[in-house]
Amino acid sequence: MTRALKFLSTLLLVPLAVIHAAETTLAKPNIIVIFTDDQTYRGIGYNNPEVKTPHLDALAASGITFERAYVASPICAASRSSMMTGRFPEQHGVRALDTRAFDPYLTGAPHANQTLPSRLNEAGYATALLGKSHLGEPQTYGFAAGNEIGGYNDVEIFNRATEFIKSQQAATKPFFLWLSPRQPHVPLKPEQQWLDLYPPGSFHLAKNFLIEPTSDSLNNQGLPGQRFYRDSDYRGNMDHLPSGPPRDEATMLAFTRAYFATISHLDDQVGQFADLLRDSGLLKNTIVFYMSDNGYHLGSHGLGNKITMHEESVRVPMFAFGAGIKAGQKTRALVTELDLYPTLLDLTGATAPPQPIMGKSLLALLKDPTSPHRDTVFSECVGVGGKAGEGHRMARGERWKLILSDTDEEFLFDQQEDPFELNNRIADPSLTPVLVKLRSELAAWMKSIGDRPYP
Repeated sequence: MTRALKFLSTLLLVPLAVIHAAETTLAKPNIIVIFTDDQTYRGIGYNNPEVKTPHLDALAASGITFERAYVASPICAASRSSMMTGRFPEQHGVRALDTRAFDPYLTGAPHANQTLPSRLNEAGYATALLGKSHLGEPQTYGFAAGNEIGGYNDVEIFNRATEFIKSQQAATKPFFLWLSPRQPHVPLKPEQQWLDLYPPGSFHLAKNFLIEPTSDSLNNQGLPGQRFYRDSDYRGNMDHLPSGPPRDEATMLAFTRAYFATISHLDDQVGQFADLLRDSGLLKNTIVFYMSDNGYHLGSHGLGNKITMHEESVRVPMFAFGAGIKAGQKTRALVTELDLYPTLLDLTGATAPPQPIMGKSLLALLKDPTSPHRDTVFSECVGVGGKAGEGHRMARGERWKLILSDTDEEFLFDQQEDPFELNNRIADPSLTPVLVKLRSELAAWMKSIGDRPYP
């Protein structure tokens, strides 16, 4: 029996009600967040069978899969700041890669008690971050323990996570572990055993692959009005980041092979970590969330990297499993990474921070995946070097997505009939009611976060 099947067949479940602090006399649940780097929603087996992730697939099947999960901003530092503050970039100030705007959230600063680990510390949790922080050493913004850990293959990160879990077996207080692998972020250096899983012809580029992007403003990854495109090349060695497009099919197939192989290595590491949780007995009172900081273009629309409002960039895999979460659940609810903050407050009994947080708790969906959640999900992202009010914005409804580009052009895509976003329907007169609704919602959201007015 494979490790993945063994885990799925032996997963211990208890009713969800027993883990809510207000409904039980048992200890509060342990919380683990596995937060990967640059993993697009098509970079996992349950969304794309060409990707070999048997352990992640089994873990998702052992709990609930969030089939439509989006990030607050598809760029690393901004997304991670949003996870820690529960707010959008226009609110916390970290809009791209410059993290100086995060200083008010550091220990001793005015908003230090706003961060998620600070709230869980107050609720009696032992908090730790192991892996990629991108915001400085984790103990400077609320975590009681942990370190920013380097390396491209996450071996040290998972070794340290193993040590942490073993140290918690006799602990008298619940723990909150933010486990943050660097994979599949470049440099991509998978070992041959993982590359061997992807022989030629076993995987393909997406339907929307282009050698280079069109001049449409929604493809720009730089400052407003530029035609700047980020790196995503692969020539067998990712010690450096070569320039952007054009990228021919052979180049992107080689990159995609390395990207998928890196994810397969990560899959094996997460599988071993999940085995440790189960074998230690901790999983009986532990809830695990898995997601990524942003997606990634693999030549889709002629792009590499992220930053745009395309699905490949802004949508990520997400699932949860563990104590009280019924196996085999899937939800089509529109969720955002910001929903994790209030969810963890609910699960741990922690109090809300002074500043309003922007997500909506997932607790009802954990109990019933058909529960109503939200009608529209939003995201924003400036290009590299961007400033307040710049960049792309998105309102994604049940079927339609409206994108406002950095030069105020509008794009409307049918996510049901056109999931690869090949046909801009903005000029279709029959869709005027759809467009008016999404414009109104996007304008109201932009105002609510202190963004520039809708043009």
